[in-house]
Amino acid sequence: MKILLSAISFILAGMGSSAFAAECVSQKEMAEIASHFSQFKNLATKEYCYDGSQTANLIATVMYMRKTAFAADMKPSQDELFSGRFAQSWYQYFIGRIDEMDVQASCPKGVGAFVYGWGNTMYVCPMMLTDSFSAIDRASVFMHEARHIDGFPHITCRSGARKNLAGACDNRISDGGSYAVTVETYAQLAKYATDLHPALRAYSMATAATYAEETFEVPARVNHQDNLLLMAESRDLFLMDVQNAFRMEAQGQTPALGHLVLRGQHMILFPDDKAQTARYLFTKNAGEIAQSAGDAVVEYNSKSAAERSRLVDLHIAAQWVGKIYTDKVNLACDPRSAAATDLSFNGVTAVGILYINGYTRTADVHYVMTSTGTIYEFGCPGGRPTLRPSSVKLDQRYKRVHKVGNKVMALTFDGLLYQINGTQEAPVKTSIDGHIHEIVPHQTYQFLEMH
Repeated sequence: MKILLSAISFILAGMGSSAFAAECVSQKEMAEIASHFSQFKNLATKEYCYDGSQTANLIATVMYMRKTAFAADMKPSQDELFSGRFAQSWYQYFIGRIDEMDVQASCPKGVGAFVYGWGNTMYVCPMMLTDSFSAIDRASVFMHEARHIDGFPHITCRSGARKNLAGACDNRISDGGSYAVTVETYAQLAKYATDLHPALRAYSMATAATYAEETFEVPARVNHQDNLLLMAESRDLFLMDVQNAFRMEAQGQTPALGHLVLRGQHMILFPDDKAQTARYLFTKNAGEIAQSAGDAVVEYNSKSAAERSRLVDLHIAAQWVGKIYTDKVNLACDPRSAAATDLSFNGVTAVGILYINGYTRTADVHYVMTSTGTIYEFGCPGGRPTLRPSSVKLDQRYKRVHKVGNKVMALTFDGLLYQINGTQEAPVKTSIDGHIHEIVPHQTYQFLEMH
């Protein structure tokens, strides 16, 4: 009987163009790859050049595992992000467990790859072999699947962001199962890869943190600090320590003014100029990556500027997505289905999401501010699409509200920052008063900052 050990689900991940820059693979390298994976034996006698095919994406990932270099001294983290137990040679670990990669014609929604409880074949789904994923993501998936061969199946999540999803969790990161491998490969890239683009480094750290937070019954210990990121009208970015006298530190610039949407620990920039596409945003002038930030962003970017202007906000939970348009909310409540439901605001205009209780991918309800000041609840409680007036009241209309740590921070439409404490609100003085364009929570991680 076939026992499915893994069907790794990408409710989160999604990247674009290959992280491996070389355009061709030498004949020598191809012969070496074919010696381990006989499916490539017909390519072993000559140089192979990438052509965007599924085969090309498989080979690019194998090459990434073979060639990515790491620092010689990789110290474990003081938290549970990185133990180093899988750090030495990803390629050797992989070929010691997988000897065939079988590309499937189709797979259930969200499934990237899987293995069975017998044999040494990894089954790869079509979604993994498109430009929506890079060699970095595939390498992490390949390592994840190889770990299953050692006898580490998943469990059904009993709590947290993936509650009730079959085969989407492990018990704890210290067990060293497949999700521990996922966390560690991304953390290792973020901290110790010697030739990684700064934006990919930031992407890898945020991905490691999100998987650490969401895929274990006992959440992994991650030493981090909760901050508030401010975007000024000058395009300058500032990190505010809300627990330490609201101290601000410059964080480079944003490539465009716009709205910031969270996707786990990732930030997605939706530019005010609707002729520009939405994409990941990284601080400290890390740059950009030509990669998809998920299905909702791909859909948004495919539309005209006029159509894009109708979307005022977006909430990406672990199991549901809410698209806030000027006149309605579109709710996709089933993570395994493409079905979605439109619910109307009945004459009022939506302004944006208010994270009064904090941004979380576990909550099934959040709030929307409207042009009249009325606040609505929206979400998928019990898996049911819901939009209804809320009993929550605020003293004024706010552009944004975010809870950061134990503080609720609010941005007015005239660029001022407030702290809300129950029914009280108090101004927070900054050097950019009247010129704050956007705010969003942003975590920093001790592991990445250690030297």
